[in-house]
Amino acid sequence: MNDQLTPERSEILLLRARIVALERAVDAALELVLMIKPKELEAFLESRRKDLSEGYLDVEFAADLKAPEEREFLAREVERLMRALQADMDFKGGIASPEDG
Repeated sequence: MNDQLTPERSEILLLRARIVALERAVDAALELVLMIKPKELEAFLESRRKDLSEGYLDVEFAADLKAPEEREFLAREVERLMRALQADMDFKGGIASPEDG
């Protein structure tokens, strides 16, 4: 097995690491807000979930997405991920989803 990473694979792995680090930082911030203002956080997350999952279906939102299949994919994924976040916080409307790292 080759121990060298291609530049393309390195870029993908760096992006993955950045996303994981960002997710953990956001989780910490959300936990703090959950302790301080749980009802406001629940309403905010529900609002953002709806706005984003519906937004990706609108051709004027994220104009760089030209293919309807990409828009539908992103809308489904945002819906799934936001509902999983809501479930992790025991909020109404949350749907558990396994995390695969």
